[in-house]
Amino acid sequence: MMNEKKFDYESYIQRQLKNIDDLDQRRFARELLLEGLGKVFAWTESRYEALEQRVLQELEMPGEKFSVSMTVASRKDYDPINSFWFPVCPEDVAKKEQGEGRRIYLAAPDQALGRFIRQGVVKGIWEEEGKELLFHIRKPERYREAMKRLYSLFVTNHVPWRTVHMGHLDRLFELTAEEEIPENATINFQWGEWEEMVREDMIPLWNLERQSISSQQYRIPILEEVIYEYTFFLTDERAEGDGYLMEAGEDILSIRYQENSVLIKTGRQTLQNVWAYRLHQEEPPGDTFGYGDPILSNRRKNHMAARYLHQTGNFLQTPAELARKVQELSGDYEIEVSGYEITDRAGLEKAGESVILGDMNEFSRIQVFSRDSRNVLLIRMEAKEGTQDFLCQSQARYILSQLQMEFMEYQCAGILL
Repeated sequence: MMNEKKFDYESYIQRQLKNIDDLDQRRFARELLLEGLGKVFAWTESRYEALEQRVLQELEMPGEKFSVSMTVASRKDYDPINSFWFPVCPEDVAKKEQGEGRRIYLAAPDQALGRFIRQGVVKGIWEEEGKELLFHIRKPERYREAMKRLYSLFVTNHVPWRTVHMGHLDRLFELTAEEEIPENATINFQWGEWEEMVREDMIPLWNLERQSISSQQYRIPILEEVIYEYTFFLTDERAEGDGYLMEAGEDILSIRYQENSVLIKTGRQTLQNVWAYRLHQEEPPGDTFGYGDPILSNRRKNHMAARYLHQTGNFLQTPAELARKVQELSGDYEIEVSGYEITDRAGLEKAGESVILGDMNEFSRIQVFSRDSRNVLLIRMEAKEGTQDFLCQSQARYILSQLQMEFMEYQCAGILL
């Protein structure tokens, strides 16, 4: 909304009153302006804010209840009673099995991640035996599978998919030894240039809670067809702004959400193993010990222009619209568009290794253009000084990944200046 509504009239009046030399007149003016007109100003301000909130509620953002946030924490600091953060893969917090790889998180920029993966192995000294071991670097497949399951849930529940920020997941690796070693073996890894970037035994967390629910009503047959309707009641502590995704297996014909319940239509007479996935949308607690890493989210910046455009569906592909979208997706990073160009494959190759691609939706295996001959929308982005860190380039990749879903006629690429 407009900034003038933040005008501090009380401070302004107090400053102006000091210009009145006559104390009696100053006292009378203060009573008239502050105690009289001041109440009118305060009432007007409160009515204005109420109107703004009402308009914001009516212009609901699509998918606002289904934002996914993610962070990382040390396994020893994981708090199982935290009401907001839950493990992306429950097996991460279970007891480690014999032969399971060593988990690490590499707090390095995207380009350095590529060098680390290409390195292939990491050397380590087995202290008790005094021998050198080679540990192979690999990306945990379970996180990719978790993203596939989440995408499938969105599709099944007819909720539009928005790119989930995978900046933290991209930095998680497992190191697997070439020979079996005891779980309590002391390994001194030779990290080399990565010494200050490696954090061991880290796990990813997100705001997605898996809840088992059951139907508290007998199934209702719909007579004209062999279809059954089941009602599932959501938990009493359900927050108003939280989204729910239902997992009930195959053969689900429709899912309808009501205020405190979910109605599922299916052709099956029995419906078992139904799970509800709750996406918490409140502010994450800031006082949890050990949870101090950056939060990456696909929650968009909330302002009136974005809400209105999403409500009306009028998207004009103009430079101003492109700049607004990048700003809306930038999150805690102040990333802006400094320029763009439409080029071909040769122009993309000419831009060199500094080109960033939006690849955070590759797990969905969506390939609309089998022989991609589209022109390239090359966006030059610039991060404001002071907001740049090792995750800044990942934020640019996330922005390009979402833009690719909205500008399908181009292949979206970017350069972060």
